[in-house]
Amino acid sequence: MRRLSIITAVSIAVLLSGCIRPYSIDVQQGNVVTSEQLERLKIGMTKREVRYLLGSPLVVDPFHNDRWEYYYSFRAGRSKQAEHRRVTIVFDSDAFREVQGDIIAGESDSVTPQDDTSGGGTKVTEPQAKNKKGLLRRGWDKVFKK
Repeated sequence: MRRLSIITAVSIAVLLSGCIRPYSIDVQQGNVVTSEQLERLKIGMTKREVRYLLGSPLVVDPFHNDRWEYYYSFRAGRSKQAEHRRVTIVFDSDAFREVQGDIIAGESDSVTPQDDTSGGGTKVTEPQAKNKKGLLRRGWDKVFKK
């Protein structure tokens, strides 16, 4: 009798451990470029001054030396939505010329630096699998829901 209760307790513990979702961390990648940083940009600034304000760019294309790409991605732990932002800094020889990308939501692709009151960026929803239920939940639904 004692052995049966120990086996039952261990079996229940093992089955329930599969139902617990582990902690998911926030994933932040790339360069954070704020609207305050973009407001400080002035046409004619050198590449060195722009690098001082915004930090090192994520991508410097060797075929297009006059373009710097700043990319930022953030996904909160268990959230299915990810926020993506892309900012491109365009130079004319060594002088800053314009900013392109996801600066202000709803604006055109090429804008001048200004106040970003809407938060900017693009919300992307990741596709979800059709059946997210675990083994126990599916068994429970088969026995008690039908």
